[in-house]
Amino acid sequence: MVIQNFIINAIASLGTRITHLHPSEIIIFDLAIIVIISMILAFVAKALRQPLIPAYVLAGLIIGPLVLGFVKNVELIQAFSEIGIAFLLFTAGLEIAFRKIREANIKKIALIAILQMVIIFGIAFALKGFLDLTALQAAYIGVILAFGSTMVDIKLLADSGEIVTLHGRLVLGILLFQDLIAIIAIVVFTTGGFALAPLAIAFSKLLAILAIAMILQKFVLDRIFRFAARSTELLFLTSLGVLFLFIILAFVSEISIVIGAFIAGVSLANSPFKVELESRISPLRDFFAILFFVALGMQIIFAGVGERLLLFGALLIGAFILKPTITFILLRVTGYRQKTSFETAASLAQLSEFSLIIGMLGVTLGVLDMSIFSTVILATIISMSITPYFIEYKEKAHKLFRYPLSLFKFLPTHEILQYDATGKEETLLIGSHRVGGVFLKRLLKNREKLLVIDYNPEIIKHLIDKKIPCLYGDITSPDLFSKISIKNLKTVISTIPNYRENAYILKVIKEQNPKARVIVTGSRISETLKLYKKGTDYVITPKILAGEELSKVITSHGPSVKKYKKMHLKNLKEVHKTFY
Repeated sequence: MVIQNFIINAIASLGTRITHLHPSEIIIFDLAIIVIISMILAFVAKALRQPLIPAYVLAGLIIGPLVLGFVKNVELIQAFSEIGIAFLLFTAGLEIAFRKIREANIKKIALIAILQMVIIFGIAFALKGFLDLTALQAAYIGVILAFGSTMVDIKLLADSGEIVTLHGRLVLGILLFQDLIAIIAIVVFTTGGFALAPLAIAFSKLLAILAIAMILQKFVLDRIFRFAARSTELLFLTSLGVLFLFIILAFVSEISIVIGAFIAGVSLANSPFKVELESRISPLRDFFAILFFVALGMQIIFAGVGERLLLFGALLIGAFILKPTITFILLRVTGYRQKTSFETAASLAQLSEFSLIIGMLGVTLGVLDMSIFSTVILATIISMSITPYFIEYKEKAHKLFRYPLSLFKFLPTHEILQYDATGKEETLLIGSHRVGGVFLKRLLKNREKLLVIDYNPEIIKHLIDKKIPCLYGDITSPDLFSKISIKNLKTVISTIPNYRENAYILKVIKEQNPKARVIVTGSRISETLKLYKKGTDYVITPKILAGEELSKVITSHGPSVKKYKKMHLKNLKEVHKTFY
């Protein structure tokens, strides 16, 4: 009780002192409070394996007028947050590289993204009376519900190493097309409705800015950035200059500035300096993005949410059940396997940062009231918070829903993910890129009865083109081992540097074929020793082996160094030739 009173009195005293600060000091104090509270909640979110976006929104809720009321200059923070939106869409535009979309099959992905959008939009519009929404509000909700979170999904898939898998490529492709559709939706909504004349004018302005972007990218930007790349400071300043140039063009054209920011990103998406641009711009983007999400949290009001419980439930059901189901069916209909379709659909089961941006646009234009917008924010926070668990436990979820999903087994599958896997193979190579590529070269040279397993569809495609027996899949999936005749294997080589996966491989192989030699990879010495205790025949330790090999090169003199270089170049070229 004493501690509680102390905290209450301290907060009250702090609030009184804030009111006597100079306006310039208030700005500094507001930013300091935002950064400190956001940092604390970000640490908590990271410890709980949650995405950071909900932590920032929660920080805004705590320090805003609804709870503690620390931040007084809400208008300034909202102005900063608009810059945050611009940076978010600039970096989203940078991801619109046509090579990435092609890898995920551009025609199928475009069809899936558009059909998913149309179906969800139609369902939301049909339920407008039930949800007590006007026709235009229902249109906003349909668009808000349709998108998945590019920021959350790509971060989580990259952290888990799944961005190169087939379902990772599909998620990436769908999200990129959704980003494009979101920009079109923003153009439509900013015209104030669906009247043909205003839409035609808005889209003509959009096409004009796109044309300017293409011309600049082809004839001007590459040359400018090639010169600017000589200085990191100049490169950073030039990227900012391009961003704000397109923001000004959008402002002069009387269309949303976020569209200008997005086009600026698209104009640089295929630049050879893209990686450097992202690394330079990302700290500034992250700072303003934090302000954007904190400002959203400040705008949450619970007064009207109780009146929108039906909408709140509909958004969560739509995010967790409706959208994944539609995505799964569309993927199966277009020929993807049950497991691939399920993992892709599960990864997209959330609302998006674009949902928040469009929701804020609806409030600004007077279409959505604050009770609807607060409901959207709460649903977005919850859905984003649960996404890490969907991605982490999707294997177990797939097993749980295997029988309901089997209702769609009559649909044909067109994934070509294996070649000539006869079941008579004697050597199994798991992971064939980099270290695995060296093994593959030697095994092919010795004409081994070989089967290669990899979870990168691009690598599998190269192996199929080379007519090398191969199979696509995640090695921890029981379905994958059921396709392999383990009893015929004499040697199993795993180049995956993951202790749990290697322990699982060892267990499965030794249980069914104790005589098989199992060679796995250890990334740490402690893991290597554990794998030996479990009965592994040999553990590859790349860092130790690389150190031993490097010591030979360093201690060599004269012709010996040239000999090592010649051998190294020869091996690199042979491995590269296998995959490229």
